[in-house]
Amino acid sequence: MEANEAALSYLSRNKLLYLNMLEVLRRGSAELLYAGEDGVLLYDRGAEAHMLSARDRAALERFLPLLEGSGAVVGHEMWYRDELTERLGLWQEAPCYQAAWLGDAPPELPPFDGELRPLGMEWAPFVLEHYSNSGIGGLPHIREAIRAGMLGAFVDGELAGFVGFHPEGSIGLLEVLPPYRRRGLGEVLLLGAVRLALARGQYAFGQVLVDNAPSLALQKKAGLTVSED
Repeated sequence: MEANEAALSYLSRNKLLYLNMLEVLRRGSAELLYAGEDGVLLYDRGAEAHMLSARDRAALERFLPLLEGSGAVVGHEMWYRDELTERLGLWQEAPCYQAAWLGDAPPELPPFDGELRPLGMEWAPFVLEHYSNSGIGGLPHIREAIRAGMLGAFVDGELAGFVGFHPEGSIGLLEVLPPYRRRGLGEVLLLGAVRLALARGQYAFGQVLVDNAPSLALQKKAGLTVSED
């Protein structure tokens, strides 16, 4: 309990930046490896990834032996980015901002000419075929996302877009099919996922690649707060 309280104390200092770590601690999928005034290191069993924040070099040196052999590492400070990549042999990176709904009440859905409803497993092949990120992990990843709660926007009875959750609880997999773009469906889907997350007691957050200007603009338009770090 002391370690968990130390982790929560540290992560709450910049809640927006560390919401992904706070979420896996909340849901109980995290193995807490270290928590102190100088940093936090955990392993999330759901995402099969280590997550860390290191305040100084001493903390980083403490963490590095525990990260050997890790297939995925989520760091929260840029100063050790290159060193982690080199020393752990990491071969791909995705620098992101974190965006989250920080309002006191759930957002209202914008009006749209359609219906938002959960997707069943029968939609998994369709989602895989139409999701633009082909490296997402294949049909098993999509099926897991549907189990975790995936929403579809239906217009005139046709699936026009969808949104879901990644294994650690972040909102993602957002796609609006080309014929239905520029109708505000992206905002509807994003806020629908926010409402679903909040209704389940989760933190409503997601990560956005730093060079994805349209998605960053969508987060801000929908009322989410984007991290500065």
